[in-house]
Amino acid sequence: MKKGGYCHLAGDYYLVTCRVLLRRYLFKPDRDITHAFKYLFGEYARRHGIRIFAVCVMSTHYHLVVLDTEGVLPDFLRDVNRSVANVVKARYRTSGSVFQQDPSKVKLHGAKAIVDKIAYVLANPVAAGTVRDPREWPGLRTRIGDMGRTTIRGTRPEHYFGRRKTMEPEASFMVEMPAPLVEAYGYEGAKRVLTEALEEKVTEARREVRARGWRFVGAKRAATVSPLEQAVAFEVFGARNPDLSTYDLPREEEARVKRAYIAFHLAYQECRQRMLSGAPDVGWPPGTWAMVRHFGQRSSPLPTAA
Repeated sequence: MKKGGYCHLAGDYYLVTCRVLLRRYLFKPDRDITHAFKYLFGEYARRHGIRIFAVCVMSTHYHLVVLDTEGVLPDFLRDVNRSVANVVKARYRTSGSVFQQDPSKVKLHGAKAIVDKIAYVLANPVAAGTVRDPREWPGLRTRIGDMGRTTIRGTRPEHYFGRRKTMEPEASFMVEMPAPLVEAYGYEGAKRVLTEALEEKVTEARREVRARGWRFVGAKRAATVSPLEQAVAFEVFGARNPDLSTYDLPREEEARVKRAYIAFHLAYQECRQRMLSGAPDVGWPPGTWAMVRHFGQRSSPLPTAA
């Protein structure tokens, strides 16, 4: 089956990854860039109904685990990335594109998938070979202890936004605890499960760093590298980039999720073929983004089994 389109529905959980073009160190730990991310995540999460559970801004990319309460994640990413790009270009007096064209958006199904991806995000400074302990990372990174209790605040960036008084002077976001984790484990139990998962990810990452013969870069060097330098670590081109995770779901639930996923993409392809053949009125499957949002097409419910 050839996949087509993206399905964005209110209430979906995601792991989001946005990468710098050419793997330059444009997001390296820097006071101005860090405050810009805090402000822009807070401002646009408020505008678009995005609830944030985990953040890690690395030198060449950033990760988020979020809940999209309104089904408008692409609008959130558009606004954040456009604004971050403008701040970065003003800060370093550079030009051109900042981000790779398409972000990675992995839809998370079930509490265990959310736990797995939060641990992945928070362990990323170790997995990248930057620091041995993720707490040493000097850039923006939330902690498990922040969840459900910490509000991260940022001030409007002077670079690019300094004269834009239409933007609020401050913005913030709450680092929340995902409801499915509280329902599955309780609040304290969720923190315990997350801590165990993070420890496993960190141990695995250290093992992988040793196996590759790397040495940890260290926080000081990571903060002083040129922002225009490019990362040289090996990257597998053409590797799989899944867009949903059913990690450790019960078999029946996993099958249901995959059936819905396949049904959406089959319906999308059918609608696309009808549109290309000249059909005057095409009802796209619910969650279709670009055709409905940008081209004024309508969506209609998927047929159900009799």
